[in-house]
Formats: sequence, C-alpha cells, structure tokens
Amino acid sequence: MKITFILPLLLLYFSSYAETQIFKVGYIDLKDDIRYSDWGRHPVDIRSSHRNEQRAIDGAKLGVIDSKKFERITKTQIVLDHLRYSDEKKLLNFFKSDVINEYNAVLLDLNLKILQNLQSSINVKNQLIFFNISNPNNSLRTDKCINNLYHTFPSEMMKTDALAQFLVQKKWNKTLLLTGSLKHDKNSSTSFKVSSKKFGVKIVGEKNFVNSNDPRVREKNNLSFLTQGSKFKSIFISDIDGEFALGVPYSTMTPVAVVGSSGLSPKAWHWSYMRHGAPQVNGRFERSFNRRMNEKDWASWIAIKSILESILRTKSMDTNKIKDFLVSNEFKVDGSKGISLNYRKKTKQLRQTMLLVSSNNWVTEVAPIESFKNSKNNLDTLGIIQKEIECNINNYEN
Repeated sequence: MKITFILPLLLLYFSSYAETQIFKVGYIDLKDDIRYSDWGRHPVDIRSSHRNEQRAIDGAKLGVIDSKKFERITKTQIVLDHLRYSDEKKLLNFFKSDVINEYNAVLLDLNLKILQNLQSSINVKNQLIFFNISNPNNSLRTDKCINNLYHTFPSEMMKTDALAQFLVQKKWNKTLLLTGSLKHDKNSSTSFKVSSKKFGVKIVGEKNFVNSNDPRVREKNNLSFLTQGSKFKSIFISDIDGEFALGVPYSTMTPVAVVGSSGLSPKAWHWSYMRHGAPQVNGRFERSFNRRMNEKDWASWIAIKSILESILRTKSMDTNKIKDFLVSNEFKVDGSKGISLNYRKKTKQLRQTMLLVSSNNWVTEVAPIESFKNSKNNLDTLGIIQKEIECNINNYEN
C-alpha cells in the first residue's frame, strides 16, 4: 500500500521537474579592463593588495540566487555563465561563432570601444537579448537604435541631469567646469553642458586639468589657480579615472559646492541607501560576496530581475515576447529605489531614480527632484530626450 501511494507522488515530482526549462544567460567581460583595475580607485588602493577588482558579475549572481524562489512558479531555471576573454579579437570571434546562439540573453560588461565595434553584431543576433550593465556613454543610446540592446546602467545624461537639477534647486547654478585629459572626461563634460542648458545652470568658465609637475603649466595643474575667482557657487568635475578629483573639495580658493567625480556624485546604487528595501538587497549581497554592492552590481542584478519579471508575466521563454514586454506599458520592475522602473521604447534605457551620494558615503538627495515634473513620467526628466536622438527612426517615443 505504501509503495502504491508513494509512486504517484514520485511520478508527479519528476514530471514537474522535467517541465522545468533552462533560460541561459551569458555574462561577458575582459580580463584586463582598465575601468576596474585603475579608474576611480583610491591612490592607496592602487598600491595595496587588499582591494580586489569588484566585477559586476556578482550582481548577476545575486539575481540568479533571488530567482530560485520563482522556479516552481515559472518552471524556468536561470543559468548564468561567466565568459571572460583575454582580448577583443577572441571576444569578436565568439560573436561570430554559433556558440553564442546557445544563450537566451547576454550581459555586457565592456568598454565603449568594444561596445561600439559590437553594435552591428548585436543587431544581427536579434534572437538574443543583450543588456549593457556598465557603460554610461550617451552615444550608445543615440547613434544607433538597436532593437535588442537594453541599458540597465544609467546614461551619462541621466547622471548629469540629476546633478543639474540639484544645483538649480540649491541655487548653486553658477558653475565652474573642470575637465580631465581623457576622452571620457570630455564626453562627461559635454553631457553636463547639455544638462545645464536644459535646466538652467550657468557655466561661468571651463578649465582643463593637466597631470604634470611642470611649473610652466601650473595654471592647469594647481587647484588654487584652477579655482580662482568668486563668480561661481559650484564646481562640476569630470575626471573618470580620478587623477585629480579627490583633491578638489576644500582646496578651492572660495568655499563652493563640488559635484561630479568627487564631492556629490550621481550613482545608480549605493550601499548607504536606507529606504525602499535597499538594506535587504545590500544585506543579501554582502552575505553572499563579502563586500558592498556598487552601481554596476545593481545594474547586472536588475537585468536578471528584468528577465525574470518578463518570464513571470508573459509565461514564456520566447525572447521575442520578452523583448516586446520589456518596453511595453505593462512592464514594471522593483529596483528597491522607491518607484517601479521600466524601459524607454527606442533607447531601451531603464528609467530609474539617481542617488546623489556625498563624499561621506551618504545619499544626500534622490533625483528626479520633486520640483521637476514631466507630464507623463517624472523619470523622463532624467536622460536623453527625443531631440537628442540621432538614429533614423520614425514615430519616436521616449
């Protein structure tokens, strides 16, 4: 009798297990990525062996861990593969091979040059869903509108818009612009100029920092000379690799607010945020990976969560259905930042709030700031708008 009773239960268990499908996600990065090895690192950390590179793969792993409680409901198991390449050539060969077709979605943690070189390959692989989880460059959202490339990491424009709103709210909107020597620094400064025009920040001057001890160019490497004058109430710093930004606060000739690469910085995520379920997300991450969650971790985590939410609501693993659902009005995902998030239809940018984090590691303000309204969605006060889109697509919707 016992065997007769147990056998149907075992059959039911194994039949339900057999129905579980695999949704395969690849995570791609490069072994030697300067963005992790040098950029933004504290000068002490560069010489220290105690701080390891904090790759965003951990955020994707947390997303997979969180997805396990929904496996019985969705009958779908999300499986994550970490694909690390030693050089760009091997990465490009992977995109040309049939191996990539084994995946349903791919998370891209790559620098601007490689992403630009991959755009046509991504567009051809339209049966796959790609997520940019670490690159803020505006041109990736404007130059080509790729139907299957989604951006969970905020654009540079979203970051500079958030700071411009803050400066206007505080009436610190007479600003000096300090720009570093890298092309990425200049891109960030260009973005801030657009944001300034949009919200009414007056840039009273622009100066370039040169990393040199040559006394003949001290007006470009000495902060006292660079910050002379009292016509501005704030300084925006564009210094992606951190060669001079840390030294600007409290080194200016007059007391002014410092924003951008140091002082008050815009982040997609920060471990100090204490509301909307963020402490629970941070806690799970820290327990799993023994470090604090950063904004790239969050971007890869929310990419996995976007996939899971789409599978859950569409009841399908069909990537075409998922792509359509991601940009539909029905899609909403909880990013533990206080408001449901969704994707813009053409740029495929995830609408989201920005955390303005002080140098004391505290979220001072959350943008969009309440006084800046949009008739459809206040999150659309942050980021690239229709007239800034260059790709040739008719009937554009933000």
